[in-house]
Amino acid sequence: MNPPRDTAAFVAAGIALGFSAFCERSALAEDAPPHTEQTSVPAPSQHAYVQYGVALAAEAVAFAGDICGRYVNCVFGDGGGLVARVGWRPSDQLYLGGAYEMTKQDPAQLYRLGILQQLRAEGRRYFPTGQKVMPFVLLGAGLGAYGNEWSVDTWGPTATIGGGAEIELGGGPVLELSLAYRPMYFRAWNITGTPFDMGFAHFVSIEVSLEAKDRL
Repeated sequence: MNPPRDTAAFVAAGIALGFSAFCERSALAEDAPPHTEQTSVPAPSQHAYVQYGVALAAEAVAFAGDICGRYVNCVFGDGGGLVARVGWRPSDQLYLGGAYEMTKQDPAQLYRLGILQQLRAEGRRYFPTGQKVMPFVLLGAGLGAYGNEWSVDTWGPTATIGGGAEIELGGGPVLELSLAYRPMYFRAWNITGTPFDMGFAHFVSIEVSLEAKDRL
């Protein structure tokens, strides 16, 4: 018996068996259907929350209409201020609440301090994406009042339509960014003998809001 020759034969037989097994696994892999990754969007939460917060708001006057039609300087100018908001969030998709907004508008020196106040009911319809950013549409209705400092010289109904996005910050708070169109109807009034006609003022509103959610 020649040991080197037997060893060579044994190694050759092992290589042949290994090559055969490799070929068999390759054939099975080619016949198997391709693997595809499936990513599923997490189901939206159905927990109810109380949602509340404060916002910085800008109220830009797009068109003052008949209110300022006869004057070069309009008592309604662009402004900004604060919003306080609280509401009920029955699920991730829906928010129902109320808001009080106070903004200082530019009155073209007709007022010492032109203050626009609004009290609104609001609704948001969110569209969950499974990510930290969630878009929404916004609807609202309420009352607006305007006057020098905190007085009410004129008032009327207001409506809101717009949209925005909610951004999760981690740990509970969310950042809400929104852009809205807001028509307001005001009754006729006068300022020290200067009459202003009734009519609609049209605003474009931008809000940046920091809100918290407490689970019920």
